[in-house]
Amino acid sequence: MYSVKKRENPINREESKFYATAEYSDEINIRQLACEISKGCTLNPADIVAVIESFLDKVPHYLKNSNKVRLDNFGILKLSFRAKGQQVEKDVTSNDITNVRVLFQPSTKLKQELADITYTKK
Repeated sequence: MYSVKKRENPINREESKFYATAEYSDEINIRQLACEISKGCTLNPADIVAVIESFLDKVPHYLKNSNKVRLDNFGILKLSFRAKGQQVEKDVTSNDITNVRVLFQPSTKLKQELADITYTKK
């Protein structure tokens, strides 16, 4: 789903254009996801919730230790950051690092799964 929004040019406020903007329907929580997963396997929703919550507890630990977390056919989670530049290499320190963020790199399979999306105007 998408809607159309008018946005001003931040440099020249007199200019504006219309853009397609993503719209979302419902948000799916862990419990709902676990119930759906349990329909396709022998695990009950409570066990699936426990596994997902344990996974979510562990991921930050691995990211903090400079690991990439590969979710096989789904993608890779990894940390990235911005840093201030210095004129001399020896002047670069950890104090120059700002804006730490988590990046998601989708797998080829996920990209292929999403390649045939059709869009509907809201």
